[in-house]
Amino acid sequence: MRLSEAGRSLAGGLPVIAACAGIGLSQAVAAGMIMIGPRFGGAVTDAGRWFKYAIDNNLSVNDFLSYMKENVGPVPGIGHRVKSLKNPDKRVKELVGYVKSLGMKTPHLDFALEVEKITAVKKDNLMLNVDGTMAAVLVDIGFPVDSLNGFFILARTIGMIGHWTDQKRQGSRLIRLFDYLVNYASPKRREVPKLH
Repeated sequence: MRLSEAGRSLAGGLPVIAACAGIGLSQAVAAGMIMIGPRFGGAVTDAGRWFKYAIDNNLSVNDFLSYMKENVGPVPGIGHRVKSLKNPDKRVKELVGYVKSLGMKTPHLDFALEVEKITAVKKDNLMLNVDGTMAAVLVDIGFPVDSLNGFFILARTIGMIGHWTDQKRQGSRLIRLFDYLVNYASPKRREVPKLH
């Protein structure tokens, strides 16, 4: 198994490119870390923020979902492109099971699981994902919301090191695309009449 199989991602791709270009490990991982943000890796902090908002404001699940729909959009931490109720994420099950076995109070996790009960009825892939689970648990044990993506970064860093190591071990070079594989998206140019 390749080391990098544990962390394939957009951010993980940058260490691959960096390694192929001969850039060192720390710079390659830093390049991948810079890509972590609202579109990739922001779900942990966002999920924690909104689950905390619901608990702090004593919102019911239905009121929370209405608020999110009207003001925010999709609920961060709910939904997955590949996983579903029929194909659950084992990490979520293990994390929930472990935390519940500790006997501690988990108001944010309990709330997130109640959200899942309603959203998953609408579509079976709208269940609590690992980012939402991590967020709820971390808020429950007292981490500040703004720190939550740090745990995502920590986990992804291991995958980025694996990407870089794989490329170095294999002596990979930069990938060159053939012209026929490149498709440029640009607005249509309007025809300008020629002056005679």
